[in-house]
Amino acid sequence: MRRSLTLLAVGILGLAGALTGCTQVQQAAEEAASSAAGQVADTAKAEALKRACEPVQDGTLDASDITLLSTMIEPAEAAGVPASMLDPLRELAESGDSAPQAAVDRAAQMCEDAIADAS
Repeated sequence: MRRSLTLLAVGILGLAGALTGCTQVQQAAEEAASSAAGQVADTAKAEALKRACEPVQDGTLDASDITLLSTMIEPAEAAGVPASMLDPLRELAESGDSAPQAAVDRAAQMCEDAIADAS
């Protein structure tokens, strides 16, 4: 009887160890998936920011730049680019051809800094 109890205890401990191992494997898999999802989101955000910044990176703003800029702000927002980075671009898109050069310069510098930080 004592031997049966010992074998039962060993079996239970072995099962508990296996279950703990499964839990650890599951936890590791969940952490890896979460990390991968975070990296994908960060990459998407960085790419959306780069695209939104393209029209102002050369320090000029013409009609085609304004059109492109207007279409890139919403996708950048959806990708998680902070409003503080998009507001200067949105201002330029809304001001159109009458955007002051100082605003274009500020937006271009903000883009350069933000893209460098994202890299």
